[in-house]
Amino acid sequence: MTISTPTPNLRAAQTWQDAVCSLIDRRCATHAGFSSGELARTLRVERRDFRFAVTELGEFVKDLFYQGAIEYSDEHGRVTAAVQVPRRTRGRSRTPAGTEVFVYAPSPTIGEDHEFEVEIPRPGFSPTDLERQRFAAAAALAHAELVASVHGDGRLCIPRRAFEELSHATGVSIRGGDQVWLELRVDPHGTGETVRVYLEPRPGCSAHGLSAERGRVRFTAPSELPGFRPGTRYAIEIVGDCLAIVLDPLAG
Repeated sequence: MTISTPTPNLRAAQTWQDAVCSLIDRRCATHAGFSSGELARTLRVERRDFRFAVTELGEFVKDLFYQGAIEYSDEHGRVTAAVQVPRRTRGRSRTPAGTEVFVYAPSPTIGEDHEFEVEIPRPGFSPTDLERQRFAAAAALAHAELVASVHGDGRLCIPRRAFEELSHATGVSIRGGDQVWLELRVDPHGTGETVRVYLEPRPGCSAHGLSAERGRVRFTAPSELPGFRPGTRYAIEIVGDCLAIVLDPLAG
């Protein structure tokens, strides 16, 4: 059975979100990988009455992933969280070659082998002003600037887009419920401190879980530093196999 095969569940879905969940359940039941683009294509073909943006659907799937709602079970009934495998398009559809995409799968190998490129039909509706605002909010989340910010409780927050960019840069897949690894580096010349974040364990690093609600990480200042000041923002860069956050506040 292919993902584009009509099913009573899909026809009965009241919202595009319900339909996406049904499609994901079907993929997981057959131990198959999928991308949000494939789901979008299916809805654009089979449920043309649904009004959504492809980016909006993609962010919804990411939310499900970080919430642990995408799971696979083997023949023995053992359940494992999906992996989010970084891939790039090859230009086989309207999407330009080299576009970063995530494939969700039971294992990195299955995700790397999965053929995910499809032609997504253009929407058959003109969005209302409210829909444009909704679509713009999803696009802003997908393309958020790489900036860490200190929340009111004094914790420094690293947005999920930073980890997604690091996943693509390193080729390391993320599994739902994974931890990331933080260390503080002090410049030997006394010019500042840098927080480094890795997707894989490193000696001397502390583990922090990706939050279930948004896939981000929030943490208090290491004991070697004074507390973070709420409202402060720091630039994030990808340096080799890590995120580097130089603790030099951004202006404004």
